[in-house]
Amino acid sequence: MSAESSIDALEGAFAAIGPLFKSRMLSVATAIHPELRLAGWNVLRPVLLADREGRPLLTVSEIVAQTHMDKSVVSRQLRDLKDWGLVTLARSEGDARVFEVTPTPEAIERYTAMKKASRAQYRAIFREWDQSDVDKLTELLGRLATSSLNRIP
Repeated sequence: MSAESSIDALEGAFAAIGPLFKSRMLSVATAIHPELRLAGWNVLRPVLLADREGRPLLTVSEIVAQTHMDKSVVSRQLRDLKDWGLVTLARSEGDARVFEVTPTPEAIERYTAMKKASRAQYRAIFREWDQSDVDKLTELLGRLATSSLNRIP
């Protein structure tokens, strides 16, 4: 297969799985809260992951940097997340201009339940795959995410 054909086939694969991925992420978001949409999930996810990694909080600036979203969008999403009881916002003790974001116990509980269901769904999707193929796909998608982070507008 030529390089052009490979890229065309890759683009076709992305076009086929793109809507499925978006639908899946929306399903994940609504499992956390019925009004949560993709933008809110993109803001909440790093907060939850920081908590799972033993880091108790993120600043609003760190969330903006990680999500590549405008600060006003992140702030609006955080207000909703706070109103729904999924995060707490507090001024930093070290710098009153900085807001720190932590997930609430309810958000952690909902995330844990969602992850359990999500893992079961992925196990069903990859049931017929060799584990080495799943590992290789994970590695390649990670490389794609890393290499394309600042290249695609």
